[in-house]
Amino acid sequence: MKHLLVFFISISISFIAFSQTDDISTISASQLKTLATNAIRLGDTYSAIDYLEAYCAKKEDAQMMFLLAESYRNARNYSKAKKWYEAAYRKNAKKYTVALYHYATMLKTEQKYDEALVEFKKFRREYRGIKDKSGVDYARLARSQIEACEKANYIIDSAITVKIEHLSSTINKASIEFAPQYISDSILLYAALRADTVVYKITEGEEDTSPKRQFYLAKKNNNSWEYLFPWPEGTFNNPAIETGNGSFSPDKQRFYFTRCTLNRKMKTICSIYVSYRDGKEWTEPEALPEIINSKKYTSTQPTVGSDSKRGEEVLYFVSDRPGGRGGLDIWYSQYDSRKKTWKEVRNAGPRVNSAGDECTPFYDNKSRTLYFSSNGFPGLGELDIFRTVGELSKWADVAENLGYPINSEFDDLYYVTHTNQKEGFFTSNRTGTITVMHDNCCDDLFSYEYIGGIDLAVDGKVYEIKNERVSSILQGKLEIAQDTILSETNYIQGAIVSLFIVDRTSKDLIYIAQDTTTIEGEYFFTIEPNKNYVLTFENDKEKARKHAFSTHGYITSDTIHIHDIGIEYISREPIVIKNIYYEFDHYKLTQAAKNTIDTTLVLLLQEAPEIIIELSSHTDSKGDDDYNMKLSERRAKSVVNYLIQKGIDKTRLYPKGYGKTKPIAPNTHADGSDNPEGRQMNRRTEFKVIGTLQQYSEIIYQE
Repeated sequence: MKHLLVFFISISISFIAFSQTDDISTISASQLKTLATNAIRLGDTYSAIDYLEAYCAKKEDAQMMFLLAESYRNARNYSKAKKWYEAAYRKNAKKYTVALYHYATMLKTEQKYDEALVEFKKFRREYRGIKDKSGVDYARLARSQIEACEKANYIIDSAITVKIEHLSSTINKASIEFAPQYISDSILLYAALRADTVVYKITEGEEDTSPKRQFYLAKKNNNSWEYLFPWPEGTFNNPAIETGNGSFSPDKQRFYFTRCTLNRKMKTICSIYVSYRDGKEWTEPEALPEIINSKKYTSTQPTVGSDSKRGEEVLYFVSDRPGGRGGLDIWYSQYDSRKKTWKEVRNAGPRVNSAGDECTPFYDNKSRTLYFSSNGFPGLGELDIFRTVGELSKWADVAENLGYPINSEFDDLYYVTHTNQKEGFFTSNRTGTITVMHDNCCDDLFSYEYIGGIDLAVDGKVYEIKNERVSSILQGKLEIAQDTILSETNYIQGAIVSLFIVDRTSKDLIYIAQDTTTIEGEYFFTIEPNKNYVLTFENDKEKARKHAFSTHGYITSDTIHIHDIGIEYISREPIVIKNIYYEFDHYKLTQAAKNTIDTTLVLLLQEAPEIIIELSSHTDSKGDDDYNMKLSERRAKSVVNYLIQKGIDKTRLYPKGYGKTKPIAPNTHADGSDNPEGRQMNRRTEFKVIGTLQQYSEIIYQE
């Protein structure tokens, strides 16, 4: 939608008026119309309002009334917008039926939900289109708004218990504060335009010296957040460039943010930049490639998670590019660390993106939860905050409204959460903010802390079911590392347990988290009430063991104890295959080596059809490093190729040559003399189980 594009561009571009005239009462109606049209084209909302107000005082023109209403809405002056939407509709109801829709949305900002419901239903009866010229699907939006009005009073009456605080006036100023991000428990990063006045330009071509949005820090002192200073790290802040929307990678080694500029057509284009941590410093920011940053469309508001299959970085961001479901959609791109490239940008799908606008995403990697704001799903105000669980374009449920009072009748956005899931920050223009123009014009930062509620968890233990066939193979021509504990207590250390949530509609399993069992075979997850879950336990012999459970009906904090689960399991430590020999300085297997493989690896892989292994080869210290590395790689591949010939699926086999980088014995004695026995031990072939086929639908080997 054009409205939100203008709004978020206003988070990127300062309050600027081009060619502001001191006295416009003397200007003719035709000149005012021209000036207003030009101001709208330039994105100069406040000058457009002045010209349109003067014009509408002279002439009753439905088109100009509608444009004035749109301008007031872009400026977030909702009461004035309501007045002029109503006027435009009454002047020409047939042509400006859409004005009735927006009039109803303005009623919502006054919490007049019953009145708004009447108007939305009236709009549905009168509106004959599906999409208007701008591509907005008002028919779908109206259905969502009707549902919102029907539920609004119930949502408010069912208010959640949460403590919300308006951050101090050292942080919140009269303009805009937005995009909070935790750096630590006591340091907050945010962006702001620290200016207390509207800046007017004298002429369109004059140099822009207006203040720009930059990054700032705040510190927590005695439970109160106070302004510190501009973020001193890196070169992110540039007094000539609008900067904001920062987001750290999960490992805090990369920082993504947005810079915005005007193109030749006076359209603001935002692009996403990244900087890499280099020790205590940050590298010079660089723009992401064109597959993400388009020259014609905005890419902004990045947030970063990792995907459950590869552990690779996933960048979620907001864009108005073609192919979306509404005006602004949430999109994503996955990083390929092997090719060092970003993959094709994809839409996050219909459970995240509506016929309206979605913005300010925040992905919590720990809970696999995406928080975002939307005006297309049923909400209390213009923009409400929603959440859903999942990743990429696969989400467990239709977006869930966070409820009242996190959401208000105005714009609520930029929701972020602490790792404890109990507290965080968001941005809002709700009543009580510090403003430079009029009520609700400008966003401030708020903190929240959930009070009470119930804490739920699930735990259990995993033990080994003895497979005598596998045991006999392991005890034959294989040599287990001395520090490997196979099974003394029958409980397994290192087994992978995965937690999934069950999609209410499709019943698909949506990945949430993974845990590795302790030395006592224990696993543990925190979970949410009123959900259906499935635990999966990797199993080397057959498909994964599964256990379903539900948290419906829990009204007090509790831990759900799952009965012990038994699986067939092979140690994940390296296992040396004895009697694998090669001709000197060659990589081809001897017949004796093939016989050894036939009675060890082939049998093991047939008996445990779910395991995926790394097959590695090692050399002693004699010879050139590079040569030894290549020789060991060829030897590992020769074993893998032989296993494939014996009918083992190649997707279960990963060859790896280590050369002489991982000795298990000294190549020389303490006096420097040759140690033939040690070198013989180092010339070895070994394997280790690196995963199971049931872990993911696609296995990508990671070293």
